[in-house]
Amino acid sequence: MVVGYGGRKIIMENNDTSYYGRILIKALATNYPDNYYILYSPENKQNKRLTALFNEDSVRVKFPRNHIHDKIRWYKRNGIVRSAKAHGVNTFHGIDDGLASGFNGSNFPTVFTMTDPLYKCAGSWLERMLMQRRARKACKFAKRVIALNEVDRQIIIDHYHVNPDNVEVVYPCFFDGCDESVPENMYDILRSKYHLPENFILYKGRLNAEDNLKEAMQLVHELRDRKISIVMLGYRTDHFDHVIKEQAHDLHIFHRFKQVDKVHYADLTAVARMAKAVIIPNTDRMRDLYKLINAQRTGALVICKDSAKAREFGGDGVIYYDNFREGADRLSDVLEDESKRLELLRNGQINSERFTGKVVADHMIHIYRSVLTHRRLFTE
Repeated sequence: MVVGYGGRKIIMENNDTSYYGRILIKALATNYPDNYYILYSPENKQNKRLTALFNEDSVRVKFPRNHIHDKIRWYKRNGIVRSAKAHGVNTFHGIDDGLASGFNGSNFPTVFTMTDPLYKCAGSWLERMLMQRRARKACKFAKRVIALNEVDRQIIIDHYHVNPDNVEVVYPCFFDGCDESVPENMYDILRSKYHLPENFILYKGRLNAEDNLKEAMQLVHELRDRKISIVMLGYRTDHFDHVIKEQAHDLHIFHRFKQVDKVHYADLTAVARMAKAVIIPNTDRMRDLYKLINAQRTGALVICKDSAKAREFGGDGVIYYDNFREGADRLSDVLEDESKRLELLRNGQINSERFTGKVVADHMIHIYRSVLTHRRLFTE
């Protein structure tokens, strides 16, 4: 079976969709290497993320031919449909950017995933409106619509008026580097390399206002152990320079506060394990839930803002809080009681088994085969 996998943003852009696409393709290629996974893109350019996928023998990337002048039209309409048929594709999977209009009425087996059903992170209101319009059309003729959690599934059903029987939840998988072993002497090397404090809570992400960093700073200020610092891993922004740094001064925790621009890709797992806890102060977006399952899998203690999505992903292996005082008390209790800390870590490891590449790949391949079987039943 050949699985055609569509979506420009999967390959070219460094956003939540590209991350989801990369880990999904990696899981499929690792666990079902006998299939071919063809990535379609209208832009014939490469980057490190795309090149990394070439290590998988079953992954191919296809671009429009050079003589095609309107490459976006090729991608959005009939051109990509003709290419998929010529390449022997059996199932076409689009992510977020909709499905080409040529698939409508073609009886071609199609799957459509929405990582952000309301496209809140799309940018301007006009872009959000256009993406929702494309998604609404794609939901009408896609043989199966996929959500990444139960909350989003219900949004898709209600907002896009999709038959509940056609909407399935397929959870994302954690980054495969989370399982890598770390030599014991590496921790001291990394502490010196990145000038990390002895005891710290780690935040990794974009240092913007919507990331709710002010609450994370207040939580650290309220901790009973005054020796615990907070390390923020991410590039500096105006919000960081003009709000977060000033808040650190106002709370008198500037000496317990450190910002690191970048940690090498291979060192992320070790740095997360060095932390007393990984904090996720916003859990409304998928990018934050990716952080949650990755941190949990590395064996780090996770504390995050309470929400329905967070509990769906974190299970019993996470410390949840509604406000920073509650979060500080709960984290302090766990850090002072080794049995509680070990219990949370065990629960986290058990919960993370739901997000292995094998589980996700099995579920996705089952969906591909079901829509393919459905097509055969109604065409024979």
